[in-house]
Amino acid sequence: MRSYFVLLFLGLCFAYPGIGQSSFDPQLPIDHISLSQWTAEDGLSSNNLTSVFQDSRGLLWVTSFNGVMIYDGERIEVYDINNLSLLETDGFYTVVEGADGIIYLGSQGSGVLKYTGGQFSKLKPTQGVLPKSIPSLLMSTSGVLYIGSNNNGLYKFENGEATRIDFSMLNNSTISDIEEDEKGRIWVSTEGQGIFCINNAQVEKHYLSRDGLLDDYIEDLAITSVGVVLIASSQGLQLIDSKEEIHAVEAFSGVYVNHLMIDDWGAVWAGTEDGLARWVQGSGRVDWIYGKGGIDLVRISAIIKDEENSLWLTSSRTGLIRVKESKLTNYTYPSLSSNRVNIIHESWDGRFYIGTDQNQIDIYDEGKYARLKINTDLNGNGIRDIYHDRDGSFWLATYIGIVHKEGEKETVYSTYSGMPANNFRTVLKDSRGDFWFGSRSGGLVQFRNDEIVEIYNHENKLESNFVLSVTESENGDLLIGTHSGGMTIIRSSGSSTTLHLKPDDSGVLLFNIDMISDTTAWVTANIGLVYYNGDSLMPVDLMSDKRSKTYFDLVDDGKDDLWLTTNLGIIQIAKKNWQKYQNGEVTELSYQLLDENNGMNNKECTGATRSLLTKDGKVMVPTLGGVCEVNPSKLQYYGGQPKVTIRNVEVDNERLSLQEEVAIIEPGALRYVFEFAVHSYTASDRNQYKYLLEGLENEWSAPSYNGRVEYTSLPPGKYTFRVIGANENNIWNNIGAEFSFRVKPYFYQTAWFYLLIFLLVMGTFILIYQWRMAFINRQNVELKKVNAELDRFVYSASHEIRSPLSSILGLINLARMGDPHKRLEYFDHIEKSVNRLDDFIHDIVDYSRNARLGIEVSLVDFNEIISDIIADISHTANFEKIRYEMLLNHKEDFYTDVRRLKVVLSNVIINAFKHHQPDRISAPFVLIEIADTKKGVKITVSDNGPGIEKKHHSKMFNMFYRATTSSEGSGLGLYIVSEILEKLQGEIEVTSEQGVGTTFDITLRNMEALFQDKHMA
Repeated sequence: MRSYFVLLFLGLCFAYPGIGQSSFDPQLPIDHISLSQWTAEDGLSSNNLTSVFQDSRGLLWVTSFNGVMIYDGERIEVYDINNLSLLETDGFYTVVEGADGIIYLGSQGSGVLKYTGGQFSKLKPTQGVLPKSIPSLLMSTSGVLYIGSNNNGLYKFENGEATRIDFSMLNNSTISDIEEDEKGRIWVSTEGQGIFCINNAQVEKHYLSRDGLLDDYIEDLAITSVGVVLIASSQGLQLIDSKEEIHAVEAFSGVYVNHLMIDDWGAVWAGTEDGLARWVQGSGRVDWIYGKGGIDLVRISAIIKDEENSLWLTSSRTGLIRVKESKLTNYTYPSLSSNRVNIIHESWDGRFYIGTDQNQIDIYDEGKYARLKINTDLNGNGIRDIYHDRDGSFWLATYIGIVHKEGEKETVYSTYSGMPANNFRTVLKDSRGDFWFGSRSGGLVQFRNDEIVEIYNHENKLESNFVLSVTESENGDLLIGTHSGGMTIIRSSGSSTTLHLKPDDSGVLLFNIDMISDTTAWVTANIGLVYYNGDSLMPVDLMSDKRSKTYFDLVDDGKDDLWLTTNLGIIQIAKKNWQKYQNGEVTELSYQLLDENNGMNNKECTGATRSLLTKDGKVMVPTLGGVCEVNPSKLQYYGGQPKVTIRNVEVDNERLSLQEEVAIIEPGALRYVFEFAVHSYTASDRNQYKYLLEGLENEWSAPSYNGRVEYTSLPPGKYTFRVIGANENNIWNNIGAEFSFRVKPYFYQTAWFYLLIFLLVMGTFILIYQWRMAFINRQNVELKKVNAELDRFVYSASHEIRSPLSSILGLINLARMGDPHKRLEYFDHIEKSVNRLDDFIHDIVDYSRNARLGIEVSLVDFNEIISDIIADISHTANFEKIRYEMLLNHKEDFYTDVRRLKVVLSNVIINAFKHHQPDRISAPFVLIEIADTKKGVKITVSDNGPGIEKKHHSKMFNMFYRATTSSEGSGLGLYIVSEILEKLQGEIEVTSEQGVGTTFDITLRNMEALFQDKHMA
């Protein structure tokens, strides 16, 4: 009576809601699903997960005791104590979202966290205090955040204030779940205090085990659209009806139920310790699934349904699991003798005969399986093709020959009976009743009345003996696909033609040929899909996804689609897209790929085999995982546009805020990384992207499967990065997402800088022009000076040379005609004139050397230089009469051009002795003093000779200038000194007073650095 009541109750309270496009039809078995799993090896922080939640942007939030994770379809981001300093522990329990898009997270020991604008922060009430350990949250329809704590009862957060809902039995309880019913009442489950119903902050009802609960420790609650409260506990599943009476669901008696979820059909999904259950309301049926494909469904902690109608489960043992309703049906072992299927043949008797690698034929008939044993030993190669004749016999293509099975009788046609080979792959019975057998090595055999009619091979109409397929057109022509020999057409008239894809078809395999019309066909080849237009073979460009595919067969379902089998799954091509391709509207043929994500037991279709279009419009495909059946009329896809977001922007490894209207990038940034995602999870590896960086690029990128792009060294300016995306069904979100930023320039990259540079350049040109003009003017002045000096030099030099020569000539004449006793006196005068001429020539040589030769720097020994000079003049008349003194107050090494220095010192010292008048004064002297300076040395030569009148001071360094007419010099000495000092970066100053004496001060720079540079080089 109790069960009857429950069923009746369910029929009234759980009537199916109005459903449009929804998954998990309760009429289908629960194992009609496909599972995908993410574990710690895929980037999760742990396999022990506590909950999963999808936010309004499409992101999946996964909580664990080792941090919270965000999965966007491209990447898993983990946030824990290592990268969130505000955490006190790594544990998280639950996630909810407010109407404003703010995410709230209940943590194990860090209170309530909120996530907004890409940043985590703690929820801090302006008034009141919240507990630290938060296992449950609810965002009510009125915008109040209800917060369930560990051992601290229930709180609500509203308008910035935190308030405790005060009830004695609730205050010290652990809140396991919080739900809201259609009346706005809050239902609270606890660990040890049963269930509370709260209305307007007051406890309206309190249910305990004494009221009929199986256990006061409640794991989870769920509320139906009509207000029925479902209760999960370690003892099973119960419900509270509209009359507030408690009923147990007997099918769950003793089952540890962790979590509940109600789908669009009204079915209740229960995550338990041992598996996943679906309770189909109304019928009372409970379906169980404990795992599939090696993925165990145990210790399920949470269940949600996402925007694409997939279920997501978290487990405390096996990580994150996606559950998708299979779009396909699989017939597999052990129902079949093997999962390695070679051929499916639909017979005139309505049955399906399936050839596998086993020594038998599998028979499928309206959900029932049978097997037909083949007595002949097939040597483990199985059956390659089947034809069931109207007389009930079977013709089988095998690798031991053609087997004709008539009941128990089996006849083998092989090389022993005249066949050209044993390895047969295809069987075709044409419209005239002849059989055609295609082999791997013997060509094509035409067979009639148990006899060979003709053999077609490379010597007879074929260009290859390896026959892969044989198809008959409506007019009776045969189209034969071969290995490396093109496609041969044998017409009913007997003529033949062979068509090729390439000039050399070596390695090109034409697996199957499927007629479109009497003169057109599809050809599937190892190098792609080919269209035969009646005259030639034309390759068809399919949309590339960078994965290598081999195409085996194509089936036209007679309605809207073409179905192409490959090594990576089944490709669905809309005929309308083919028409666009034919009309030149598109350059690539788009498609959708079905594989394990869509329910194939094994995505790899059996190579070089035919698929089948059944009489009721289904497509049956041989695969390495059994027979895969596609029902085009029931195949539905999620039709909504996928959401696209920019997840991260990093500049030189520094993450930017995505909330700024225009982000500002400082000058000098080198590396810009953009990460983005399409939040479609049905086959996230097939999500596509196009992106464009406005300000740098003018065209969208080609479609890409990579949710990351990098740019380097962007010039200053304003940019907007845009990205659009598509899901596996090639549905594009053309609005996408964008991020704007501005790269600031260095000062030298600004317009002001360019203006300044322009002004500087112009100013430089003007300065250069002025300098050049000044230089030219100086050159003109120098040239005039040189010309004047040259004129003076020529005049003075001629005078200086001619004067001693004239004296010599005069003295020679006197010596010839005069008193012979005076000849010695004449010789003395001649000697003086020659010495004078020799001194002049020496001066000219010194002048010339200083003008021509470069500076040769070496270490100076002042004592040696001055001693040599003194020695040279020691024979002169004045020398013995003058006291000479040298003071060397010089300690540092000094470097300069020694030869030039000697010329300078020689001129100054010799002049001091030569022009002295020791006979006219008492204590005549010449003092030479050398002392160190900061930059070099100072040389002082002083005497107490007759002195020089002040009027001569400014002119005494001019060429050929003599202060007195009595001077015997050439007038070049001091001029040469001045010129040499200019080259040696030195200076000379003269202090002289007539009748007192003269002092020459010479300062020279130390050229040690020049010396070191030359010697290092």
